[in-house]
Amino acid sequence: MGQPLAVIDCALFAGNRPDIVREFAREGQVFQLQEGMTVRVQGRVSIWDRGGRYQLIVEDVDPAWSMGEQARKLRRLVDRLREEGVLEANSQLPLSPAPLRVGLITSRDSAAAHDFLEGLRDSRFPFEVFVSYASMQGQDTAPSVIRAFNRLLEIGGLDTVVLTRGGGSATDLAWFNNERIAGVISQVPWPVIAGIGHETDTTLPDFVSHTSVKTPTQCAEFLVNRVSDFADSIESLVVILQRSVTRQLSGAREVLSVNAAALLRTGVMVFRLERRRISGLYDILARNTLEKLLRCGSVLEELVHRLSRRQDAGGFGRRRRELHALLAHLLSSVRHRLAMASARLDGLNAALEAGDPANLYRRGWATVRKENGELLRSIGSIELGNRIEVTLRDGSLRARTDRIIPEGSRDDKCKQ
Repeated sequence: MGQPLAVIDCALFAGNRPDIVREFAREGQVFQLQEGMTVRVQGRVSIWDRGGRYQLIVEDVDPAWSMGEQARKLRRLVDRLREEGVLEANSQLPLSPAPLRVGLITSRDSAAAHDFLEGLRDSRFPFEVFVSYASMQGQDTAPSVIRAFNRLLEIGGLDTVVLTRGGGSATDLAWFNNERIAGVISQVPWPVIAGIGHETDTTLPDFVSHTSVKTPTQCAEFLVNRVSDFADSIESLVVILQRSVTRQLSGAREVLSVNAAALLRTGVMVFRLERRRISGLYDILARNTLEKLLRCGSVLEELVHRLSRRQDAGGFGRRRRELHALLAHLLSSVRHRLAMASARLDGLNAALEAGDPANLYRRGWATVRKENGELLRSIGSIELGNRIEVTLRDGSLRARTDRIIPEGSRDDKCKQ
């Protein structure tokens, strides 16, 4: 406004004040003169007898002009702070998608505190609120709010701070149009949410804060909605992941089932080939052993025959008989051992045949696996409604359990 062109003392007498207060009230304001306040008045000039000085006797004050002047002062202050970079500082801080640790600056035992806290309590989310009380009206507003911010600086890990109060007159709310409050909001390390007054009210914190809403209740709604949106996005992501994993598991289960069946068929084939090979080796070994023994017997008999012609017939005849007896015993022992080995091999073959999965499947046996591919060995590891896969001789089938019958239980007492 610059320097005043002239100065004159003003006087507002008690008789005129009630009419001015009522006129301001009709405009939704509280008449409260403050230092530095610009007003438009109507009055008359008189001379103060004692001092011999001119003075202006105030008879009326224009509330509409006062409101307009407050708005103009606020606009000039906002423009200057924007040029200084103060307005954008807090809005550039990132706000957590789930702001659950909240600082609250408001007046003690106020309707604003009750409405805000009630809004958070009604949600399903675990908010933590750290309250720092401050004076929200009058000359102590700015220093008290600054002290409240400084107290919250001692608390670590806050996601955001809410500065809020309920509605009031334009004069009441004008205490927030303070450059010191704007300065502290621009310097704190967390996003500030301002909710001061009612729908039509605008104060300096609305321009400086990260987010501006109109009422304490809307402050709570803003936080609840933000956390709810984040929770919904997480739940959607979980559903997408579940579907993706289910599809991958289903495909892997089918591949595993095919590979298991192929491995089973390959194992049975290898088992049969090895059994035939061992049986063939046994036959070859038996034949070769008998042939070698017979050849050895023939050689010995020929040697004995030659010696018997050259030496004493009686002595060699006796030795020949002993040799024949020894040879007969040796052949008998070999045949006995071969018979025992053959019987043992037959027993092993029978056991292998009994354990051959293909033979088990042919006799009506089946293998049952759970949905994750694990073998089902007990009813204790299955529940009603679980999917199972049953492998039979010529393929497999999938089923869902609708009844579990424990061993020894009657069918009408089973789990259904």
